[in-house]
Amino acid sequence: MKSQDRVRAGLLFDVYGPLLTEHQQEVWQLYYLEDWSLAEIGAAQQVSRAAVYDLLDRTQKLLEDYEARLGLLQAFERRRERLRTVAALIHEVHPSPALTRVRQEIHQLAEEEGIGDV
Repeated sequence: MKSQDRVRAGLLFDVYGPLLTEHQQEVWQLYYLEDWSLAEIGAAQQVSRAAVYDLLDRTQKLLEDYEARLGLLQAFERRRERLRTVAALIHEVHPSPALTRVRQEIHQLAEEEGIGDV
């Protein structure tokens, strides 16, 4: 799996993970966050490697389906990009007390959105 696919999988899990069953969440976390192999997860869960693969595949498709229907990740990415654009534009303006306040508000909004890189 490509690194950008893993990143997307992680973002989808962050947004929609609570909608999964506990079992789906546990297996997903072992594979993606703990970097366990399919065989290791299978041994721990007492199922075959193929069963783990199938569960992860179904879970990924379910997460993608949630995103297709709800679009929460896409909306988050749009907000993040707009905040970055506004922050970049503000840095081009001459400093003033009002501008300092605007910068503070943008950074606070970014923190509330979980965007630390604005």
